[in-house]
Amino acid sequence: MIPPHINQHKEDNVDSWLMSYADMITLLLCFFIIFLSISEPKKEKMTAITEGMAGKFGSVDLATPFQGVFRSLQAVVENHQILKDVAIEKGENNLVIELSSLSFYKNKSAEFDENMVPVLKEIASTLKSIQFMDYRITVEGHTNDVPVTTAAFPTNWELSCARAARMVRFFIDQGIKPERLKAVGYADTKPKVPNVDLHGNAIIENRRLNERVMIKLEQGL
Repeated sequence: MIPPHINQHKEDNVDSWLMSYADMITLLLCFFIIFLSISEPKKEKMTAITEGMAGKFGSVDLATPFQGVFRSLQAVVENHQILKDVAIEKGENNLVIELSSLSFYKNKSAEFDENMVPVLKEIASTLKSIQFMDYRITVEGHTNDVPVTTAAFPTNWELSCARAARMVRFFIDQGIKPERLKAVGYADTKPKVPNVDLHGNAIIENRRLNERVMIKLEQGL
């Protein structure tokens, strides 16, 4: 006959093994639940997260990293009532600000119109936001096909390059790091719309549209 205390010891060992097995199964179940919940995010969960963030930090849109800066720039344009002078276009990985050179620069010059300097300061403030510290900024100067023959700018090449460089220098003065910036001049080689019609007649409005500076914000230095 087996002493009672030996049987009790065996039963204790069996119970101990079952408890460990049950703990392991529970942990595995929890792991798979968490894995599935993060690998297949539900729309309602994302909405709840977005609303929660909005309550703390204001409106949030997770569709594109440029949504916030896009809204800030749109607000600048609307506040200064310059909708006809500025166009803003955002993509998934880039944002482009198009400025009318006829409004932001003096005639046939690379110097800014003083009335537009406050607008440029607000644009610069937005572009140097901390969430875009690792984004590069390319400034492109474009002109129309009307020849420029001034002492400072013998051709449209000099004018387009000078306008882009002036914008870059302004951004540096506003605190944007130089290594993020690049200036490019294209003269009239990349028109947005045709400068003349099929018969060679000038399209005045198109020439105004082609005289522009484009500020491109792109990810990756």
